[in-house]
Amino acid sequence: MGIFTYENEVVSMIPPTKFCKAFIIDADNLYPKIVPNQPQTEIVDGDGGLGTIKKITFNHGGQVKTITHRLDVVDEASLMYKYTVLEGDLISDTIDQIVKEIKVIASPEGRSILKSTSIYHTKGDNQLDEEKLKTSEEKGLALFKAAEGYLLANPGEYN
Repeated sequence: MGIFTYENEVVSMIPPTKFCKAFIIDADNLYPKIVPNQPQTEIVDGDGGLGTIKKITFNHGGQVKTITHRLDVVDEASLMYKYTVLEGDLISDTIDQIVKEIKVIASPEGRSILKSTSIYHTKGDNQLDEEKLKTSEEKGLALFKAAEGYLLANPGEYN
């Protein structure tokens, strides 16, 4: 099995606690407000806490139609979220699973620094196409920017 890591860091104008509360803790409620054609989230197993398995179905006609992931860590105190993508259109003949960790850190100016780490576990000795990987990760950044835009436009939410 091969392991490929992709890391990214983005700065937001939103304070860390607020950004974490909206983008990580309340993602199931925020995403339908910021993603066209509202994705549907279904709990497949669990109670919403650690170990819960969720299936997200996207209705936008893009390449990714479903993602099933397990919630591994939610740490509000350290503003960190971690999940494992188990099934769906991101998993393929070459990818076994994807572990994603998102951490929100305070900048000296009171802004948020979003650190995202994606660890791709490949099947056998398969290699990943770095351009496809980068394109996929950039779509995640677009979601981050959409969340930031929503929070800037709706300053009273998530206080």
